[in-house]
Amino acid sequence: MKVFHILKSQKGTSLVFFAIMLTVIAGFAAISVDIGLISYEKAKLSNTVDAAALAGAQELLVNFSNTENIVNTYIDKNNSGLSEISIIADNLTRSVEVSATKPVNSYFAKVFGVLSQDVFASAKASVENISAMGGARPFAVVQQTFVYGNLYTLKEGASDGYSGNYNAIALGGSGTNIYENNLLYGYDGIISVGDIIPTEPGVVARRTERAINTLVDNCNHLPACTHTEYKVNCSRIIFIPVVNTLEVNGRAYVLVLGFATFFLEGADFMGGHTEIHGRFITYQAQGETSPDVNDYGTYGIKLIK
Repeated sequence: MKVFHILKSQKGTSLVFFAIMLTVIAGFAAISVDIGLISYEKAKLSNTVDAAALAGAQELLVNFSNTENIVNTYIDKNNSGLSEISIIADNLTRSVEVSATKPVNSYFAKVFGVLSQDVFASAKASVENISAMGGARPFAVVQQTFVYGNLYTLKEGASDGYSGNYNAIALGGSGTNIYENNLLYGYDGIISVGDIIPTEPGVVARRTERAINTLVDNCNHLPACTHTEYKVNCSRIIFIPVVNTLEVNGRAYVLVLGFATFFLEGADFMGGHTEIHGRFITYQAQGETSPDVNDYGTYGIKLIK
């Protein structure tokens, strides 16, 4: 009889212990679900402010007064229910900082009195000058203060060059075939500020005219692109190294100082020589950036926070 009471007592204790453990496990499971939800919303909010800051930095380049509107538009499209949004657009430092807070409702944790938790995320995007890039065309322009929309001669004619040089450069090797390929498709190597690159002496008139006409004709957008209204990656948008000088004799070497972007207006073929003309524009390009190189209107945007 005594043994029976002991066994009954042990069984009752086990049931109580099991009930307690089940409650604890259920509690941890509930908290885990809510933690997972919070982590998800935190990641989503981080992606939202990252995208908004990058979009704002892009807009800052072309229309500073519309920067905040663009940021808010990106946030509205990608997230909802935010309780606080902060936007700091600084034209002087060319940066956009975005922060946001979002309350996340608890589900199982409500049992413990936790109704909701706030998640917070912030991002800062900066506009910096391109310091290294691929896709450059085989011309160079001498360092100067470029004016947006102004027409520039990107390759001189035979009577306007200096000691056989007409603004052409040799990228990845010399010769007319390499030159024409680089003109049509852009140099597939990387050029960096501080590089020493060789010039490409000679007129190369017919190949230049043919390649430029191809690039202009390949822009079949409607309405037709102009230097003020164009499609991203239009064939008429070209990147050109800015160099210290082109007053060199024959094949020589020049120093890369930065990169400028031009909208091709076309080529003039006259008397056996070809001049190329383009309008200077500002443009966001892909490449390495640095706050320490000269500003020639070709920019990269990156997250710095």
